[in-house]
Amino acid sequence: MKIKQSYITIISILIFLLLITGCTGDEKYPINKLVSVSYNSVNDTSYVEITPSFTGFNNPTAILAGNDQLLYIADKNNNRLVQMNEAGIILETREILQPIAIAQDLRLDLLVSGEIYYPASGDTIGAIFRIHLYEAAHHLAQAQIETVWIEPSKPNRRFTGIGVLLENQYFVACDGPDNSSFIDPDSKVIWFDKNDNKITTLSDLTTRAGSGITDILRPTGIAMFPNSNDFVLTQSSVNGTMPYCALWMVYTKLPDEGWNPKFNPTKPEEKYRDFIKPNRFVEPSAPVIGGSYADIFIIDSKLDSLVKFDRRGNFKSESFGAAALKLLDRPPLKNPKGVAFKVKTLYIADSGNDMIRRFRLSTDK
Repeated sequence: MKIKQSYITIISILIFLLLITGCTGDEKYPINKLVSVSYNSVNDTSYVEITPSFTGFNNPTAILAGNDQLLYIADKNNNRLVQMNEAGIILETREILQPIAIAQDLRLDLLVSGEIYYPASGDTIGAIFRIHLYEAAHHLAQAQIETVWIEPSKPNRRFTGIGVLLENQYFVACDGPDNSSFIDPDSKVIWFDKNDNKITTLSDLTTRAGSGITDILRPTGIAMFPNSNDFVLTQSSVNGTMPYCALWMVYTKLPDEGWNPKFNPTKPEEKYRDFIKPNRFVEPSAPVIGGSYADIFIIDSKLDSLVKFDRRGNFKSESFGAAALKLLDRPPLKNPKGVAFKVKTLYIADSGNDMIRRFRLSTDK
């Protein structure tokens, strides 16, 4: 018993030193090297995996915990959208070409981004679909599917994230290789009204390779805060050129409607805020806001890790990567792409392992 306690004490000190040294400077933050020993002590809090995982997928890239109490998975390489319950039982599926993002509005319609074959070019282009799920009594296979947005003039543009605002308006994060146009770059966020009409391109974000807190280049996902129009946008580091890969934007209506960054790195009191630590991420692929405290979960597909922040932007020690899972003799995450949170359970679309994995805090019963 003394040996075990000494081992835990030594590892705990190492973790403390790692976290302290990770709070200064602009070095890379190796979250995948974090070691958690909380599984050895009931007094610590950590995420424990629930087994078995949900299998039968082929490169699942997004997962949504719906407002209708069901789960939806973008099973990309199987070209389908999957509807399942919390027990992992597949209820229905729907064919969609290369789905990569899912959202659900308060009318319980699904908004899905994927691809569509475009006869004029003989190739596929990005598309946004609306699935009228409520009208079909939640039968996904029978629901009317409507193509609400395509851009034939931008065949390489894809829609990487969808976030629903209040009053059923929504944002769509876009990505693509051509950002030479100042007026219509591929990397941007488009604002739609509840009737799927484009309102505008969100001008509060700037498309460019830069170190500004609102610079974007290759957005990967977007998540809205509940009961507000605040949002978190994730983006690739683009080989280290983008130090801020998670942007937290806060909505203000007066004196002028718009979005401003939650934290300002130029302010001394906020410079080292955990959420805006430069180079913390490499390839964050999906954010989600979950839990009664509106915690922020961000998956990094390059670091094979899950990072958690509280609503004040503080790093939470429950974050985990390969080292923590290894302690439990569980396989590490492999190129994870999606994350969802529902009733104390964290769901991760573990793309490289072709499965949906579930985690719950050790303190949750």
